[in-house]
Amino acid sequence: MGKEVVVLGGGVGGLSAAIYARLAGHHVCLVEGGASVGGKAAELIVGGYRLDPGPSIIILTRIYESLFRDAGREMDAYLRFRKLEAISRVFFEGRDPLDLPAGRTDCEQLVERIAPGDASNFRQLMAQLDRVCPLVDATVFAHPIDRIGRMLDPNFLRIGLGLDVRRTYKQLVDRMFESPLLRAFFYGFPSYGGQTFDSRAPGALLIPYLMIQEGVFYPEGGVGAIPKALERLAVELGVNIRTNSKVVGMVADGTTVKLANLSDGASVSAEVFVSGIDRLTTRSWLGHRSNSRPSFSYFTLHWGIRRKLDGLQHHNLLVPHGFEDGFDTLYRQRRFPIPPIVYLNEVAALDPRSAPEGCSNLFAVVTSPAIEPHIDWAGEVPTARAAVLKTMADFGFSIDPDEVDFERVQTPLYFAEQHGNFRGSLYGPDEKDRLYGMFPLRNRDEHYQNLLYCGGSVQPGAGLPMVVLSGKFAAALI
Repeated sequence: MGKEVVVLGGGVGGLSAAIYARLAGHHVCLVEGGASVGGKAAELIVGGYRLDPGPSIIILTRIYESLFRDAGREMDAYLRFRKLEAISRVFFEGRDPLDLPAGRTDCEQLVERIAPGDASNFRQLMAQLDRVCPLVDATVFAHPIDRIGRMLDPNFLRIGLGLDVRRTYKQLVDRMFESPLLRAFFYGFPSYGGQTFDSRAPGALLIPYLMIQEGVFYPEGGVGAIPKALERLAVELGVNIRTNSKVVGMVADGTTVKLANLSDGASVSAEVFVSGIDRLTTRSWLGHRSNSRPSFSYFTLHWGIRRKLDGLQHHNLLVPHGFEDGFDTLYRQRRFPIPPIVYLNEVAALDPRSAPEGCSNLFAVVTSPAIEPHIDWAGEVPTARAAVLKTMADFGFSIDPDEVDFERVQTPLYFAEQHGNFRGSLYGPDEKDRLYGMFPLRNRDEHYQNLLYCGGSVQPGAGLPMVVLSGKFAAALI
């Protein structure tokens, strides 16, 4: 007999947990606070523009394919991906833009051309990660690293030997690369997991490796097509999905969670609860207060513009002079980086259907601190917005207010209020409060025997492929 399972939150992690729990024979109800599922990956329609206001760089499509295969389905019947010919167009101030090619050989040749002194080390790094990546598949991607015994797995020990954990990430990068172009490209990746370049975070090197080795993709219909496909599969499998049902509290009896209270005054009971909402936020509903410092978040601006901005690819990175000062401000002072490196996603450059004819659908993203005592995010927006617009203008992408159909802003306050992220962080607590000071938090609650977690604040970590795996991990613990 299956258990009665309630999944809280219909983001990609919650959808994955619901699917895997249903495949295991459980009776599953998914409760979502918004009008539709998808969480931060859900599409928005604004004045004829289709927005992807969350994750944009899509990698590791094999993880989605594995989910559909586990359900006895062919992914192509639900979800199709297009591999991009260029990973990103990178603009370095004072230089012509560079297109990072999708193929490894082409990338190695590009490094040989732009930074010949670093080419040998780049090839050596890629070869080193060739050996490490299968070990990660067999450990971090296969099951949680949630107890000391897991760290004695020979494969995990080989990962430690294959990656230099003695040095900080910045020391590793600086030791390998003298080129400021390569340093600028690599410095940002620790923040994708809520860490800094002063962290011992060699695993962050796997992100650019996977982008180069396996490719960057675009889902047909936009990023929002991913949760739509998972929702369709979940419904086919018999998952009951309730939208417009925001969780506002939980009730426990000793070590057992009994109820989740909803904003409409109703409540849901279950034998097992799986929360796809930030772990620390979920525990706060049960009376547990955390003094942890949050890790990082994002400041984003989305515009619909009544003209094409020439020179942009789908993914673009604007790297100004003084970018190291920006990283120092962000990582060491926990303030908005000045000058900011700005990621620009121009969806209409790849998918014209995402905007009215002749228009641009532009999404600007800057890694930022989360909600910190020394930052007034309500008052910070004009300064952060001006810094983003200045960087864009410095690279020739000025925006005339008269040509803007809409502007949409997301700050850590938005992520906290709308998506339940702990103090607006997309990655949970700062690394000193992580499991063993290294890993995202556990998928099983240590106190409540019937409470499990999925999503970007728990193992294996942030990013859409990882939250798919987190849902699989949580369902396996039911």
